[in-house]
Parts: sequence; C-alpha cells; structure tokens
Amino acid sequence: MSTTVNAPAQDRDEDLNSLDIKRSQQMDLFTQFDLPSGRKRDYSNTVDIYDAIPKYVWGKTREHEDLKSASITRHCTIRGERITVKLKPALIDKGDRTVLIYPGQREELVEDALRKIAVNGQGIYVNDKAGVSFTLYELMKELERMGHTYSLAEIKEALFVCRGSIIECYSEDGESVINSSLFGLLGLTTRKDLQKDRKGAKCYVQFNPLVNESIMNLTFRQYNYQVGMDIRSPLARFFYKRMCQYWTQASEKHPYTPTLIAFLDQSPRGLTSKMGENLRAMRGALDTLKKHKVIERYEEEKVLKGKQKVIDARFTIYPHTDFVKEVIKANQRNKVLKTRIIREGLEFTDIKGIKSK
Repeated sequence: MSTTVNAPAQDRDEDLNSLDIKRSQQMDLFTQFDLPSGRKRDYSNTVDIYDAIPKYVWGKTREHEDLKSASITRHCTIRGERITVKLKPALIDKGDRTVLIYPGQREELVEDALRKIAVNGQGIYVNDKAGVSFTLYELMKELERMGHTYSLAEIKEALFVCRGSIIECYSEDGESVINSSLFGLLGLTTRKDLQKDRKGAKCYVQFNPLVNESIMNLTFRQYNYQVGMDIRSPLARFFYKRMCQYWTQASEKHPYTPTLIAFLDQSPRGLTSKMGENLRAMRGALDTLKKHKVIERYEEEKVLKGKQKVIDARFTIYPHTDFVKEVIKANQRNKVLKTRIIREGLEFTDIKGIKSK
C-alpha cells in the first residue's frame, strides 16, 4: 500500500486570521449537484475510506479517566484491503479534572453537519487542505434543522474531541495509511472566542487528511444527507453511508451480501460474545433502513456449527426503488464531474493506495 497520510495531532492550532485561506476548483466540484434548487439542501457527500473506518465509540464507555486503556484497536476491510485501526481519545478538561473522550455519535453528527455547510458554499482550502468556515451558531442551527439539538457548550466540546482524537491505520504489511487527528486543524478568530459562549465566533475546521484526499481525487459520492441525519440508529447510519459509497450497482439483480461477523466486526459497534445480541443488532439496523426506504427487504441464512449452534449469518439485501434512484443520480453526477475535469483540464489523480474491487 503506497498511500500514506500523516498529520501529527501535536501541530499547533492557529488563529484564523493567520491562515492562508482560499477557494479551490476541487472544492467547487465537491459542492456541485445536478439537482433542483429545492432539493440541494437534502444532499451532501460521503467520502471514500474515511467514512468506512470504525472511528467512533458508541455508548457510555466513550468517556473515562483510565489512561491505561486509552487506545482501542479495531479492524476493517476496505476495497479488499485489511486495515488495522487504532483509536486514541482526546484529553478534555472538565472543571478540575481531565477526562478521556472518544469521538461518538455526537461527533459524527457534527462532522456530517460541517461537511454539509461546506457543500452549501462555505468549503474552503486553508494551507492547501480542504475545510470549512463557519460560526458556532450556524453549526448549532444546522444540527437543529436535522433534529439533533446540542448546546453551544456541547458543540464546542465535540469540536475539541474531534481535534484531539487520533486515528492510526495500518495495512497488513504494517505500512501506515494515516496517522492524524479527526480534524487536521481547528482555526479560531481568537482562542478566547471559542472558549466563551459567543455564538458568532468565526471558526475554521480543516477536515481529516483522508477527506482532503477524497476531495482531491474525486472519490466522494452524493448521498441523501436528510435520510442519513433522520436515521437515529448509529449502526443503521453506518450501514447507510457504507451502502451509499460502495453499493454503486444497487438493484434487484445486484443485492448487497454482507455476513454478520464480517460486517459487525468492522463497524464501530463491533461484536459481542452472544450471537443472539449480534443478530438482533443487525436485524434492527436493517429494519431501520427498511423504514427509511433504503432497502426493500432482506433474507437471512444462518451458518451453523453442528445442528444448532449459530456461528455466523449471511444476509442478502435488496434495495428500495428510492435508494436505486439515489444511486443512479450519484453515478450520473460522478460521470458529469469527471467529464468536466477532462474538459477543463483540472488536476486529478486516482488514489493508488487502496486496491479497487
């Protein structure tokens, strides 16, 4: 694997006024959707690799004070490449104590809202890396619009958690794919502005280097952001984004065919020792996707050891017609963008580090 993206988290954050902020042609492509103006507010982009990495921790265990257990190791397979993922939490001061907080569902929603704000026209490049300019109030209102209400204090903490949490990814040969905090940079008008409850404080987030790579290399895909934010189950949302990014030939003739253990093992949920719990989690996520008209139906085939012991399950998942239409629109958009790149001679190279299917 040749792609290596390193962005040490110890790099200093800078005041926004000191940064080299500019527009870019690649970011313009990231924001273009061939949709009626009234529908554009419903759409955003998933990005290759980064959205498939199990980088979030769900549940109460994401916040603790035990420095000895300040690292979680997971595994995932992306485009046929087995990757080891190490997640390290952010150190966050809470009054007179310091706690370790892993990025969780809140941080995921904040990231998705920031990416949507970028798509809406506030995506910029700072020091030649993709990011977004916003105010805390804008971010809070965007989350509220999607039905996720957080206080300014919670949003600020989420930003610091994303800035302080580190993901390290390694291929099977031990070569680093990425070593970076979730946000490459947090730029502030002044540091005091973010610490205070000033909702109009101007902020800048530099997206993770893998997000930048995806924007530069046109490996992002259009998806229905409204549907994604409406899905309350974290596992179902993870499933949905993965389908949007990789199920590019979704149809009755091309069902999605994950196995229980393989899928859950590389999701943020992971596997539990009780197979019944794993099956219920998978079925619950799929039933949620049925309610949101992402899938039409699914079939389940248990894998047995002996006559009764369930050791795995194979799922055959058929897309809803609404989702098929979304996939077709996303495929058409990618063709249009690539045509524009060729016509206008824009800089574009394929990612070589992750093998294609």
